[in-house]
Amino acid sequence: MDYPKQLLKVHNRANTDKIAADIGSNERKFKQIIDIIYKEHPPLPQRAAWVLSAVNAKYPKLLVPHLGLFVDTISQFKVDGIKRNMISVLAKHNIPQQLQGKLIDTCFKFMLSPTETVAVKVEAMQCIANLLPVYPDLLTELKAVI
Repeated sequence: MDYPKQLLKVHNRANTDKIAADIGSNERKFKQIIDIIYKEHPPLPQRAAWVLSAVNAKYPKLLVPHLGLFVDTISQFKVDGIKRNMISVLAKHNIPQQLQGKLIDTCFKFMLSPTETVAVKVEAMQCIANLLPVYPDLLTELKAVI
């Protein structure tokens, strides 16, 4: 399947699911979606980020090698849909310890930003909440921000 062409056909759940089904558990095909998110021009990255979320729902192991990339680059994205989907994906994974600090910092920055959307802030809160068993002292800071 030509993913850029398919992503441009229509932006709806059925098309997203069709692309995700074509990718299945194929790492090479999934890498194409990652490349679209990072290398293509709008609206392709945002639409590919939705596919990322759909693939994660069925094949979460495909995303594990990319978690570090997502944590390192998520704050670079300007489009809400990309950030929201990436944070949502991260919230559904056990984040490796070496990435937790940066993820927590990024999520607090999103929550404190006056320009960030509510959807991104909610996903950021979820990521932090998921790490509270590891870092219970964050609860006080999280409550203060909320």
